[in-house]
Amino acid sequence: MQGGPAASDVDCARARPALDWFYRERWQADELERLELQWLLDWMRQCHDPRRFEIADALCVTLLGEGRPAEAAALAGELLGERRDPGLWHTLALATAASGDRRGAIEQLASLVSTPEFDELPPEVATQVHLDLASLHQQQGALFQAIPSLTRAVETASRASDPAWLTEAARALIDQLVEQGGADEAVRLVTPYLGDDRLELWKLVLARLARQLDPERREQGMSLLVAAGEHHAALNLLVEEAAIDPDRLLVAFTGALALGAPAEVTCPLATRLLATEEARRHEQAPLIAAASVAVAETQEEKSVSQAKWHRDGVSLLISVARHHGIPEHEVKQWVEDEGLYHEHGVVERAARQCLGRISDPPAWLRRSIEG
Repeated sequence: MQGGPAASDVDCARARPALDWFYRERWQADELERLELQWLLDWMRQCHDPRRFEIADALCVTLLGEGRPAEAAALAGELLGERRDPGLWHTLALATAASGDRRGAIEQLASLVSTPEFDELPPEVATQVHLDLASLHQQQGALFQAIPSLTRAVETASRASDPAWLTEAARALIDQLVEQGGADEAVRLVTPYLGDDRLELWKLVLARLARQLDPERREQGMSLLVAAGEHHAALNLLVEEAAIDPDRLLVAFTGALALGAPAEVTCPLATRLLATEEARRHEQAPLIAAASVAVAETQEEKSVSQAKWHRDGVSLLISVARHHGIPEHEVKQWVEDEGLYHEHGVVERAARQCLGRISDPPAWLRRSIEG
C-alpha cells in the first residue's frame, strides 16, 4: 500500500482490482485500519468510485471516536458537496453536535428526515437518526419536541429485521412519556406493534406499562411470557402487581407455585397471605404455609436468604397449627397426618386449591396447573 491516488484514468483502471480487494477483504471484514481507510478513500475519490461515500462515512465516524469532530464535519461536508448521501448527512449532524452546536445538529437532522434521500436508508439506520434527533431535543430541554421523533423511531424500527431496534425505540418513547406523565399515551402508541413474535417488546411493555394495559391485553402478554419460558419476567410482574393490588396477591402466590419460583419469591407472598389471625385460621392456611416450607426446603440453590425463608416458613406453619388448635409439640405429627410434607405433593395441592379460590383465574395460570 504505497503512493497516493492516481493521476490518470489508466491508473484508476489498474487500481480497481486493489480497491475491490481492500473493500471486500478488509472493509467488509471490519479489519480496515485508520490509515487504510484514509488511503482507500483518497483513491476512491480520485477514481470517482461510488463506494467513496460509504468509506468517507466510516472515516468520519472514526474521527469522531478519536475526539476530532471538526475534522469529521469538514470531511463529511466535502463529500456532501458531491452528493447528498443520507448516511454522511447523519454523521455530519453528529459531528456538529459533538462540536457543541446542538441547535445546528437538530436543524441538519430535521432537514435530513424530510428529504427523499432519507428513504434510501435501511430501517435500522433511519431509526437511529430519529433517536439521535430526539436525544438532541431532550438535551436542549425540548421534551415535547422529542416525542414525534421517538414515535417515528418506533414506526421505523418495526420494519427492521432485528427486533432489538423496536425494543430500543419503544423503550426511549416509553421513558419519555412516563417521565411526562403520559403512560396512557405510551400504551396507545406502542401496543399496535405488539405481536406474538415480539416477546422482548412484550416484556418491556409489561414491565413499564402493566397498570395501563387493559386486563385482556395484560393476560395475553403473561400467556406469551409463560409459554416462552420467561418465568422470571412473569414472576416479577406478578409480585409488582401484588404489591400494588392486594386482590392480586393470591394470583401471585399461586403463579409462584405453578412456575416454580424460588423461596425468596414464594415465601414472602405466603407470609402476606397469612398475615392475619383470620387468614391463619382459614382451612387452606396449612397448605399455603406448608407449600412455602417445601419450596424453601427443596430449593437446589442454597443461600442465606433461602435458609432464612425456610426458618420463617416453619415458624409460620407452627403459628397456623396453633390457630387450628394444634399445640407445638404435636405439630410434627399433625404435619404427617395432614400430608403437609413436600413428598406428599403439598406444593401441587396448594396450587390447585388456591386456583379454586380465584374467581376468573387467568387462562395461563389454569393451564400451568391443570395442564
